[in-house]
Amino acid sequence: MSDINAYSGETLTGFAEIEQSLEKILTTPQGVRLRREWFGNPGLRLLGQNMTPDTIVLWYTILWTLVELFEPRFKIRRFAVEDADRLGQLDATLIGEHKPFAHLNWEQAAFFISVDGDIVRVREAA
Repeated sequence: MSDINAYSGETLTGFAEIEQSLEKILTTPQGVRLRREWFGNPGLRLLGQNMTPDTIVLWYTILWTLVELFEPRFKIRRFAVEDADRLGQLDATLIGEHKPFAHLNWEQAAFFISVDGDIVRVREAA
């Protein structure tokens, strides 16, 4: 499987393709893509909130759910918080497993993730 680099137009293969995919999944606001309005990160609205333990767990839950739904070739195994402060800054690392052929048994996800306070809901798209 190969993809096109969004910045240079060159061909991407291997883990570089997965890195680009994760970047798009985690940085795209939910609802901005036409015909795939369910795609995107609803957690972006948490940016700037105090980095309390509850907010960090909520971030992890959202990121894990997004990666599970949209990138079958990467499995998050650990979310390591390097630094967090009460001003809303978080430095974290996703540690995971590269599964290069997992996409061969995958069907297109059709789910919508919503965040309501401290609650993350996952439902099928209508």
